[in-house]
Amino acid sequence: MRQIVISIDDEAYEPVMGVMKLCDGVEIVDETEIVDIVADRDVWMRQAIETLRGNKAFRHYYDYTWIMMALNEGQVDDFEAFRSPQAFLDYLYEIGIRNLPSRYSISLAFSKTIDKYPNWTFIDVKSPSESLRRKNVVRQFLSAYGAAKRGKFNKVFNK
Repeated sequence: MRQIVISIDDEAYEPVMGVMKLCDGVEIVDETEIVDIVADRDVWMRQAIETLRGNKAFRHYYDYTWIMMALNEGQVDDFEAFRSPQAFLDYLYEIGIRNLPSRYSISLAFSKTIDKYPNWTFIDVKSPSESLRRKNVVRQFLSAYGAAKRGKFNKVFNK
């Protein structure tokens, strides 16, 4: 006896299962639907970043820092902490985000931020409106990411 594990695209599932049922001596032992969370997560991230860009939420390149910090603090369950600003930038580039800030600008902004979101204090600004604007980048990101994620599930459940 031999056991074979195969992956089948959704479109090919029914025909393959039909063929399997016609074969004597073939037993379907288990079947599992594989959800590609990493790919979905990446699409949602790209959509959220593009939404913020479209809304002109990024006034400065270092505004990406607030997103990295929020992710590292666990504001989005889909992500583990990034090892470094460079790892965050590499990830964004990998999912198709271009025209990114430098590692240095993110590192510098990171080093001037104290506490945890939403209680961040920025030692480089005195203006309450600028502090609020920076925190609002995260609020907008969380909203855009959630909307992108809900959009995927709405498509699945409203077929």
